[in-house]
Amino acid sequence: MRFIDLTHQLKNDIMVYPGDPLFKLKNINDTNDYSLFEIKGNLHTGTHIDAPYHYIANGKKVKNILLENLIGKANVFNLNLINHEKEINLEDIETLYKIGQKKYSNNHDLEKRLKKIIILKTSWCNNWGEKNYFTENPFISKEVANIFVENNISGVAIDTPSVDSYGENKIHKILLKNNIWIVENLTNMSKISEGICKAFFIPLNIDAEASFVRAFIEIQ
Repeated sequence: MRFIDLTHQLKNDIMVYPGDPLFKLKNINDTNDYSLFEIKGNLHTGTHIDAPYHYIANGKKVKNILLENLIGKANVFNLNLINHEKEINLEDIETLYKIGQKKYSNNHDLEKRLKKIIILKTSWCNNWGEKNYFTENPFISKEVANIFVENNISGVAIDTPSVDSYGENKIHKILLKNNIWIVENLTNMSKISEGICKAFFIPLNIDAEASFVRAFIEIQ
């Protein structure tokens, strides 16, 4: 059994969303007997999970998300070779196929194949560290978000800083109000292929709207 880690390393001065507090990780012990690190920043730093409470009043916090909804079979959709603009539309998913397998022919065919977790591989993670990473990312269309809602998806994970375009939040609200958690800023996506895998998105047991998360998949 092997695993592929899809998580950015949390380290001092990691890049953060424009306007968010800077992330600081510092050893605050002055002696040589032991180390004691202090964290400053916010929970949306690096690879993280958004719980419904992030945008939905009285929505679930991270502590309320069941572990069984954070672990399970996932569809990995490879979008990096599709000729689309920044908005990820349903057509971008329906035309995906694995070598030797039948193309998705219609909505019903697509829906039958959806698992409880969706991983969207856009390859935007390759721009991590660039000035445009947070401002020009691919994002999910309302059409795609609604398909996920209709099919009772537990969570959506993506290798971009947001499921929305820069400065917007409508896709967050569609997903979160339907108790679909969101994981953003995945990395190492070149190491995974389109298909079905077992995925793990493990946050802190925290009374908050978001959490750092350890994201990884199991490969045979």
